[in-house]
Amino acid sequence: MKTAIQGNFEFVKEIFPELYEPLHNAESLALLNHRGSGLLLRNVNELYCTLLLEEYGMSSGTEKEELYKKQYALRTAGKFPRFERYWYQTWDGTKKSDYWDGLWRKFGNSCHHAEHVEEEAAVTYENLITVFEIIFRVFRWEYERKKGRGAAGKLDDFSIDRMPIGEHYVSSAVVPVDEAVTHCIKEYETCSYDDSGRVEKYGIVRVFNKNDMDEKVLALRDKEAFKEAANEAGIQFDGNVQVDVLSRMNSAESDYYIIIYKFSRKPARLDQECLSGMDLSGRIRLCRNIADILRKFHNLSTPIYHRNLSYDSIYVCPGRDGCPEPSIIKLDCAKIMSDEFGTVIETVQSREKLLCLKRMMKYVAPEVRRLFQGQRIEIDWSRADVFSLGILFGDILRGSLDADPASSAKLRREGADEKFLELMDQMRAPRPELRPSMNDVSAALEVFG
Repeated sequence: MKTAIQGNFEFVKEIFPELYEPLHNAESLALLNHRGSGLLLRNVNELYCTLLLEEYGMSSGTEKEELYKKQYALRTAGKFPRFERYWYQTWDGTKKSDYWDGLWRKFGNSCHHAEHVEEEAAVTYENLITVFEIIFRVFRWEYERKKGRGAAGKLDDFSIDRMPIGEHYVSSAVVPVDEAVTHCIKEYETCSYDDSGRVEKYGIVRVFNKNDMDEKVLALRDKEAFKEAANEAGIQFDGNVQVDVLSRMNSAESDYYIIIYKFSRKPARLDQECLSGMDLSGRIRLCRNIADILRKFHNLSTPIYHRNLSYDSIYVCPGRDGCPEPSIIKLDCAKIMSDEFGTVIETVQSREKLLCLKRMMKYVAPEVRRLFQGQRIEIDWSRADVFSLGILFGDILRGSLDADPASSAKLRREGADEKFLELMDQMRAPRPELRPSMNDVSAALEVFG
């Protein structure tokens, strides 16, 4: 049985079953192909008007009759709901307003025409969502009309976080903790189904607004983190996770750059709740397994350096022996703009966001911080990853994700293994040349079984 949210328009099946499939398909395309989604909504508009004309015994006209004439006939006959006007953006960047049926038609026509008229509705995600909100409100009104007063009270409000992303159904959506660093604006947990209705894959979907990003940086992310990864690692990194690009940087169909990490088992974030359920030996084993994955990345013939490794990059799945099996994801962050760390703290407004950012900042190696502050230095990204991993080891060992790095002295007093702490301190050395390589880290961890 499906358990993820199926979208905003499931209830339309009950009142206009002919309209559900194109509505669902339009929702699924919204983030990935704005024009394609709008074309489907244009078809929904025409079919909806035709169904109403048939229901009320009104002439639907010839096939050549323009859509707005059908809408006008229904409006003048009082068969449409009366809603306020809606604002939208035109191709020339100005704001205009129109009645809901007019905007729905105008946006659909803009998606249909190859050339755009400056004063008409632009094919943007914002306009598309406005049209979806209109359609939801219209069919909610229709639900009341067909089912009786109060029937729509059981329906949830429209939410963009309920919209499927392609074939991936959304179960939760959050603003990611690394938003200030990576410009990832939304992160979704998803699942997809096979033909029998069973879960086929789980997913973590990451969405970036292209307008907020540097095009060259994103092009490098595509090249370094995905194309080379696909060639060198067969795109399946550790037997559990696959990475795919749902909306590419050079795609003109969407305002967003979107990637998905696919899991064969349901993933969980590495957080304090996860760590609290593990004993010390289990935490050391987790460290060793994470290190082994990162070592594989570094040892590809075209090495992959994460460059933004933190607790937020780690997801765990239940292992066959009951021990959590980790995966390193969020390779979309492999290249970070040089000015992000220098300015982001000044723009953070709330104490909660500042604390969250501090939890991310502590993973950044000292030499990388100097680079972001404008110094011209060469970075050994393999050693920078080792620094981040050393900070992560400290968090895992103490079982908490506090803003400050874990104290070796405190861990020693709590009974942590001396050799493990020595390795961790070497990994966190201020100077990169004093840190071990990933091969050395993995070799040192073998003694811990």
